[in-house]
Amino acid sequence: MGTMAGGDDGQGNQIGVAPGARWVACRNMEQGDGTPATYIECFEWFLAPTDLAGNNPQPALAPHVINNSWACPESEGCNASNWATMQMVVANLKAAGIVVVVSAGNSGPSCSTVNTPAAIFEESFSIGATRSNDTIVSFSSRGPVLADSSGRMKPNVSAPGVGVRSSIRNGQYAAFSGTSMAGPHVAGLVALLISANPELAGQVETIETIIEQTAVPMLSDQNCGDIPGTNIPNPVYGYGRVDAFAAVQRALELVSATETVAMTNGVDIFPNPFGAEINLRSHLGDQALRLDVYNAAGLLVFSRRWPQGLSSETVSLQGLPSGMYLYRL
Repeated sequence: MGTMAGGDDGQGNQIGVAPGARWVACRNMEQGDGTPATYIECFEWFLAPTDLAGNNPQPALAPHVINNSWACPESEGCNASNWATMQMVVANLKAAGIVVVVSAGNSGPSCSTVNTPAAIFEESFSIGATRSNDTIVSFSSRGPVLADSSGRMKPNVSAPGVGVRSSIRNGQYAAFSGTSMAGPHVAGLVALLISANPELAGQVETIETIIEQTAVPMLSDQNCGDIPGTNIPNPVYGYGRVDAFAAVQRALELVSATETVAMTNGVDIFPNPFGAEINLRSHLGDQALRLDVYNAAGLLVFSRRWPQGLSSETVSLQGLPSGMYLYRL
């Protein structure tokens, strides 16, 4: 969780890809062991979180991205007879607009060691692990996926997974290694992209494509079957090591490529992100309008009314600090 959403404690401990991101968690194991039922139960809860009594499911509270640093081997009850059920569950989450990030596994360096749910599924975004020098670590599981005879290319991308320093219980910090350390980097990156461009929320394919296309291409001398390690993507690194800055830049380019960001009640509002000014263009004639702007804490920080309506207007928000804002017309 620290790697996804940690921040700076003011004492020299700076962690986290998406500081300030909000998070929820679901316990799907009993002392380190899960079952297909417990994993699916948590997926179901994320799709429509309930209260503590298991009532009042609210899909509107579903997260944008889920990190899954676990595998379901045969010892936990997952096998070819029930893989299709879990794949259907993951596919439903993706269809609902949730990015399902999954650690590729720590069974490398042999080929086709991405071999357990949920990393093997097409709908999962599977993550390999790199060292600080960007080379793949030996334990990182490789593709292609042969466990289900699909030959599917995995992992999708790779991220730092060796000696990753993050938070642990009781206010402490420690470093660990594994694809379980790599996956949270990518889950945090998804949150970062949506923070940069809120229009990406729910656009799973677009988000995954941005991360893949902006990754630093990494080549390998390891060939798996008839797939050379010099291909991009390849079964060792996937599309390469993720590049958060490049991915955010691409997300922002998607916004600036279209002038009109949103139409609310017949009014175009642009650009997003805005600098010192935002523009409004009305299609409502002389209907009265009011624009309210709220900060991330929900406090009203700007309000303006046009009693006689408007055709177009440039509104100065020069005095607002940088950050995320919500508007209401």
